[in-house]
Amino acid sequence: MSERRAPELTPEEQKENSWAVIAHALPFAIWLTLMVWSENYLFRTIGGLIILAAFRPWRWYPRLKLKNIPAAVGVGILILVVWVGLETPWMQEKAPALTEWYDRLFVELIEPFKTRELYDNGQGQMLPYEVIQEGEHAGLHAYDPRATGWFAFWVHMFGTTVVIAIIEEFFFRGFLYRWMLGSPFFKIDSGKLNWAMLLLISAFFGIEHREWMAGIICGIAFGLLYIKTRDIWAAIIAHGTTNFLLGLYVVKFDAYHFW
Repeated sequence: MSERRAPELTPEEQKENSWAVIAHALPFAIWLTLMVWSENYLFRTIGGLIILAAFRPWRWYPRLKLKNIPAAVGVGILILVVWVGLETPWMQEKAPALTEWYDRLFVELIEPFKTRELYDNGQGQMLPYEVIQEGEHAGLHAYDPRATGWFAFWVHMFGTTVVIAIIEEFFFRGFLYRWMLGSPFFKIDSGKLNWAMLLLISAFFGIEHREWMAGIICGIAFGLLYIKTRDIWAAIIAHGTTNFLLGLYVVKFDAYHFW
């Protein structure tokens, strides 16, 4: 049963509440729009930084507590293992059937029971992602630093590690979870655990990703971290840690289907 309540607010409180909602929700909406409109990660990253600087959602939160950093990094590492664990080269070699059924059941929610689509890289290999078809970089993914250069790669890493982590954590954990519990959301105790709302928001977060089941687990983990620490920056660090390590994994193992 929902705990949502709507107390009478003064005009000043209503104004602050409205602006807080906008400052959390609009950057997320703009970021999604940038992802649809442009494949240029430099443009997306700069755009993300601009909208964060303009809306400054962190105004409604205390500063990072240094004692929470080890737990945040640990959660980030754990989620990386969850995200790629059943699709690592080792698992594909040792338990191919498990990898296949994970792919069929918990990847691509809109295409249940299908495995990832494979593409010919023009060199006799079938890969779970499309590659550049012509030119000197034929056979490479468009995000491969051998094709884009290392500057573009690190811009991409910064975008996923910092910009995405900040925008999504302020939206999903900082705003949406507490908004579902009451109004004004920024006055709701961030340490308040409501499993129904946590699972709902985590499901929403999960279906935003291709690896939807890993996304749900990720959402639960980041949500519980935020609730336990009452520190949104801990959730951001965990999210950023996962994304940073995932980027390194992608390059190391040519696993560009995760990017």
